[in-house]
Amino acid sequence: MNLFRLALAFIARRPGVWLLQVAMLAFGVGLVASLLLLERGIDRRITHDMAGVDLIVGAKGSPLQIVLSSLFAMDTPTGNIPLKEAEAISHNPLVAKAVPVSIGDNAGGYRIVGTTPGYAELYHAHLETGRWWTQPLEAVAGATAAKRLHFTVGTQFVGQHGLSGGEAHRATPFRVVGILKPSGSIIDRLVLTDTSSVWKVHEGEDAGAAIPGLIAAPRGREVTALLVKYRSAMGAVLLPQIVTAKPNLQAASPAVEVRRIARALGIGAEVIRWIAIALLLLAAGGFVVNLWVAIDQRRPELALLRVLGASRARLISLIGLEAAILGVAGSVLGIALARLLMGGLDAVAEQYGAEFALPPLGISELMILLAGVILALLAGLPAAILAGYVSPARELARA
Repeated sequence: MNLFRLALAFIARRPGVWLLQVAMLAFGVGLVASLLLLERGIDRRITHDMAGVDLIVGAKGSPLQIVLSSLFAMDTPTGNIPLKEAEAISHNPLVAKAVPVSIGDNAGGYRIVGTTPGYAELYHAHLETGRWWTQPLEAVAGATAAKRLHFTVGTQFVGQHGLSGGEAHRATPFRVVGILKPSGSIIDRLVLTDTSSVWKVHEGEDAGAAIPGLIAAPRGREVTALLVKYRSAMGAVLLPQIVTAKPNLQAASPAVEVRRIARALGIGAEVIRWIAIALLLLAAGGFVVNLWVAIDQRRPELALLRVLGASRARLISLIGLEAAILGVAGSVLGIALARLLMGGLDAVAEQYGAEFALPPLGISELMILLAGVILALLAGLPAAILAGYVSPARELARA
């Protein structure tokens, strides 16, 4: 007796009912898997984009706005800070690494960031072709920006004022001298250049040689923000106080602001999670009822199987196998649905520069598959017990 073929034959006798049950289970599993994929994708993206930055020094204003604009390219800056102040902080013994960023222009919607090569080091980004800039108005494009803007080494382009569109700076065109390899972080969607290039574009005059780091510059120079890594845990205690004591500076902790965003979004995610759990429980309830009804209708066949030598354990295994097949089908379809949904969402989000890193198939999907099968098995347990205790004599006597 081939239990697998027999279980498939039983399922085929009521295809409409079981298709509905599988669809319900797939929808519930799909919602749960989608939430997990979304959370994992966003966590990966945020982790990559934070790049281990401990503190951001910006102009007075909202710390969240400083983090979003300087680290995630998702808002406008609160203003600029004097270069001499940024330089003083970078030389503080509590600071292990400090990278300036100057934001204000874009190239075809992709932000132009004035900085130093140390910015790429934060993201472990490497050149795919070309070289780093050696003078003002040379640029290195991130992988996504280069692809979308059709940049190659040697391409000339004109920056536009503002973070989306704006007046073109035609008098100061840039030239692409390098393209970065994809890194899965925010740097893929940026066009990097020297800090002095930003000054030159906006002042219309030579800003001097390329700046290898935060060095002294002409009086009155400014940058948008300073990305800081602490030298030790003491930096987390003292440096924010030193910064906020300055009348024109604001300290923003990326970790604190990200937790604030997570709390704000957590309520909506929790509601969707409970809806998904409710759907899974509803699907399990449907399995219980339909399997019970199916077993009640199959009493004569089950009694005949007992007469032919099938043990009680074998009949229980048969119903368990039937439930497991339905559980696997619903779970696999649910995971596929989640992948399809998240892939579409990622593609749409990418058009607005806010894509997340969709993780590859892994242990989470395996755990979801196992959970779906276990849920189906538990739902089929009452029917399996009923099948095991069918009385051959009673059922054959009724016939």
